[in-house]
Amino acid sequence: MEVSVTDLSPCRKQLRIEVDAETVDAKFDAVAKDFRRQAHLPGFRPGKAPLANVMRSYADKIADEAKRALMADSYGQALKEKELKPVIMPEIEELQFGHGKPFQYMATLEVSPTFELPEYKGLEVEKERRSVTEEDVKKALAKLQEQRVEYRDVDRPMGEDDFVVVNYKGTIDDKPITDTVKVARGLSEQSNAWLHLERNPLVPGLVEALIGSKKGDKKTVQVTFPEEFIYEEIIGKEGQFEVEIVEIKEQSLPELDDTFAKSFGAESIDKLSEGVEGDLKNELEYSEKQSIRNQCVQKLLDQVSCALPETIVNQATRAVVHNIVQSNHNRGVSKDIIEENKDDIYNNAKSNAEVRVKANYILAQIAEKEGVKVTEQELSRQISAMAMQQKIKPQKMADQLKENGGIYEVQEEILNSKVIDLLQENAKITEVDPKPESEKDCCDNPGQDCCDNPE
Repeated sequence: MEVSVTDLSPCRKQLRIEVDAETVDAKFDAVAKDFRRQAHLPGFRPGKAPLANVMRSYADKIADEAKRALMADSYGQALKEKELKPVIMPEIEELQFGHGKPFQYMATLEVSPTFELPEYKGLEVEKERRSVTEEDVKKALAKLQEQRVEYRDVDRPMGEDDFVVVNYKGTIDDKPITDTVKVARGLSEQSNAWLHLERNPLVPGLVEALIGSKKGDKKTVQVTFPEEFIYEEIIGKEGQFEVEIVEIKEQSLPELDDTFAKSFGAESIDKLSEGVEGDLKNELEYSEKQSIRNQCVQKLLDQVSCALPETIVNQATRAVVHNIVQSNHNRGVSKDIIEENKDDIYNNAKSNAEVRVKANYILAQIAEKEGVKVTEQELSRQISAMAMQQKIKPQKMADQLKENGGIYEVQEEILNSKVIDLLQENAKITEVDPKPESEKDCCDNPGQDCCDNPE
């Protein structure tokens, strides 16, 4: 057998494969003999018909089966000989096939990237010197207070800490804002909208102009849409809002006492504080662990340069786009706004997908080198956990994953986690002073998913 390889791109190859005529004829004969054992030809008992008669009667079927077998054997041998790992089924172009002739064909395929694996044991990472302080506990308790906040109508001028309930209409050049931005219905007109100076300002300058107003007042407020505003079409333009004050509402927070603690299932405020402190310590420990793991992966990403299979990146991009759109939909973002920002969504998704795909290849190569594998027990545990989250039986969850191909993603997730465990265990960790808040990224903050985290 002869094999030649043409590089169409770093991850796209074209194999030209030729199987000699002797091998082709031998395969024809072998297939014909298999057919003879089952063949029913007039005048002959099953398995006793002459081979030539069988080959004439079943010529097309024998040729198809011989071709299939020859292609499977030769393609597998070519991949092994050229050390290629395909990521998708090949595109086959047949050049020549027939009894007594060499079998020639071309296979175009995408393959896994090749790269030199950097040293992955002893990665140098940093851990911030952080601890849970009394101030942290106070802030957490304040957030719990906000969950029990009450709002009371007040008959006085609006203060800076108040919520104001308003009816309003917004215009630009005396025309509804939707004439300029069709999807900006919330800016053009709303009834009984709750606004707050910091939590829900709507447009910078609008709530500030209402401070000191009373219930029933009507005001015309001029604003300039700022540079960072969500709708680019109206940035820098002058807007006008006709506002009617419906209600002024004062926030009333509960006292931090035993009654408050019992509303969260704690015996006393001291017990609630202890529980909050414990939760914060667990959260800090988790965030430190995630930071170290993310740093390990990022160190490897920075050291590896390789092309990625386009098909795999596209598949990953579509999955990320789906997740982003679904997340925005769940948050109440309209289809119009999603459609308006589809290019940004796609570009961000592709960038995210490329990082994930590259990390997966690096971690898979480490797994292969270290002999890390996913056991049936680990897979079963993960599937059971997923089933519990979705409140279905584990077997139903397993059947769904097998049906849609998701079982491979679950295995990859477990494998990645085990490899990153290995990286973390062997990392060289240096304690450093905490970064200023302005320098932290999403991976430093508890409760946030890092966009580059392959786990």
